[in-house]
Order: sequence, then C-alpha cells, then structure tokens
Amino acid sequence: MTGFAAVAAANTALLLWSVAIAMTAGAVAAWSRLAWARVQVSARFIPPRAFLGEPVTLRVRITNGKRLPLPLVRLTIWLPPGLHPGPGSSAAMRALQRRLSVPGRSEAVFDLPIRLRRRGEFWVERIQVELTDPFDLSPLRRELPAEAVLLVMPEPRIGIPMSVRRRLPFGAPAQASRIFEARERFAGVRPYEPGDPLNRIHWKLTGHSGGLQTKLFEPTRTAEVLLVLDLAAGEPFWDSIYPEIAEDTIGWASFLARQAIGSGWRVGMIANTHLTKGRGPLRVPSSSAPGHEASLFAALARMPGDPTSDLAPVLREVGRGLGKGTTAVVVSPRPGRGLLHEMAVLRRRGAEVLHLSPVEAVLG
Repeated sequence: MTGFAAVAAANTALLLWSVAIAMTAGAVAAWSRLAWARVQVSARFIPPRAFLGEPVTLRVRITNGKRLPLPLVRLTIWLPPGLHPGPGSSAAMRALQRRLSVPGRSEAVFDLPIRLRRRGEFWVERIQVELTDPFDLSPLRRELPAEAVLLVMPEPRIGIPMSVRRRLPFGAPAQASRIFEARERFAGVRPYEPGDPLNRIHWKLTGHSGGLQTKLFEPTRTAEVLLVLDLAAGEPFWDSIYPEIAEDTIGWASFLARQAIGSGWRVGMIANTHLTKGRGPLRVPSSSAPGHEASLFAALARMPGDPTSDLAPVLREVGRGLGKGTTAVVVSPRPGRGLLHEMAVLRRRGAEVLHLSPVEAVLG
C-alpha cells in the first residue's frame, strides 16, 4: 500500500523507503527458511570420565553444511548442579555463553573449561542456540537436546597415611609363588573331599550323579580383593548418618580400587547402600573381564552417601562365599560391635581381613 501511495503521489523518497522495506522483509523470510538448514550442534565432555581435581573440558562443535554463512551465533549451555564453568562465564547461573560466526561449509570447535565440585553422573541440562542475521533483525532460537554425559569419580579428601598404606597387601600376589583360583573361569568338577567349602559344591551335578561334586576353577597368580564400605559412622546406622564422613569413606575406596587394579588384583565391592530402593546392598562382583574397572568406578561415582542398613549383616552374608585367596578390606569410620564380630568370624575362617578408618586417620 505504501508503494502504491508513493507512485500515485510521485514521491521518490517514499517509493525508495517502500522498496527497502519490501527487500528487508523478503530477506528476513528467506533467512528464516534457510538459517537452520544443515546446521548441527553437538557437545561432549573430554574426558567422559574423570576424578575430582582433574581438568575437564566441554567440547562444542557447530557444523554449517550449507553455503550461506551464519553471521552471528549465540550459544548458551546450562550445566547441572555439581559442575561450574571456568573463568569468563557466569558461575552464578552455571551457564556457558559464547558468541561466534560460522562461514559456509565449515565448522567451529571450541573447548570450554569445566570445574568439578562433587562426584556423580552429570548430564548437560540444555543447549540453547540462537542464529541471527548480520543486523540482528530476525533471531531464530532453538533448544537442542543434550546428550553429553560426565562421570565424576571420587578422590580421597583426607590423605591416606603411609602407616595405613604399608598395611595394604596390594602388589604381593604378582611376586608370590602361590596359585589362586579365577572364580569366573569354570574348569570342571571332582569328587568331594573332606574340608571343601560348601559354596564350591556343584549342587545340580550332585543331584544327577548321586555323590557330592566340587567345582574347579582355572588357576591364576592374581588374587582377589573385596572392598567393604560402611557408610555409617557406627551402629545402629540410622543414628550414625554423617554425609561428610561417608564421602571420605567413598574417596578412600576409590583410592584403594585404583591401587589394587594397578597391582593386578581382581577388585569387587559391596556397600551398605543401594542405587535402587529395595534392591538390597550395592554389589560389584570381582572380575578380570574387560570393562569391569569402568563398572566399579561408575558405582563409586553414583552411589548415594546415606546408609540403608548396618554393615554387619551384609558382611555376614557375603562372607559365606569368600575364599582363602580373597582379602576383605573393610573401610569403616567407626565399626560397631556387630561389624567387629563379623570381621573376627572371617579371620577365624582363614580369610584375610583388613580394617581402615578415615576417622582414625584424622584423629591420629
């Protein structure tokens, strides 16, 4: 209408203004249709698993697969609680903000530093990308799904004294001539002999053969260690819940697991807590299979810091299947009478039991 009025009135200035408005509207419409075409945004943590205190970066990649450049891109990434952006970002909002331009048929890759505050498994909450024209007339905003996952594993906040480290048996099996058994590698059966533990009896084959049969496993020079975690600071557990002490226990267990795995031991873990309500104590069976180390540290990173039962009945149940080649390392801040009794029972059965306490280390 303005153009017709300009032609009718023979007003050149008004006509030029009308043409400019029409061209701007056409350009904005074309930009709205083409801006997001062949544009991909991805984010991932490097490394995807890290211990507290290690440097971590969030690598963001923006790919523009069309000839049309992206003059201005505003990127905002919201981090979950427990992760904070590095210098130059809004730490109060836990948000990472960047502005950049991406030429046609190219990509932009940049690393954003991340500060780790606590252990756990973290997902990027959301990624907001805004594409706009050079004059910022038509910003196009989208919230993209974020699939970046970071697993933060615990580190001991309290240093483990050298007197405690000397008590650790890690490293001895590699130098000893004693042969152990790989419990995950079944080798056959033999007739029962007096003194064989009941947990080695092959009950199904015993029922078919009519006589007791004992399971055999492949020999190995690698011993087995079971980390037994007590997240309570005494008995009963409901009256001894201290989250800070529980975090110290988990941190010590993480250090012990790294030491044992580095020395060639098969490491398992049990704790008087659970990942899923009603599923009983948390268990990670010992194994030498590939990927077991990742499962063990993932459990240490994800486990809650609240105990769900006393450790004594948990140790009583798991102790029935411990062999003489297994070392049980009990990490308990302040063991109660029930737990001390169960540790003494295991020692009488011939199992090696070692007790470590973060609280005693601090007081000492």
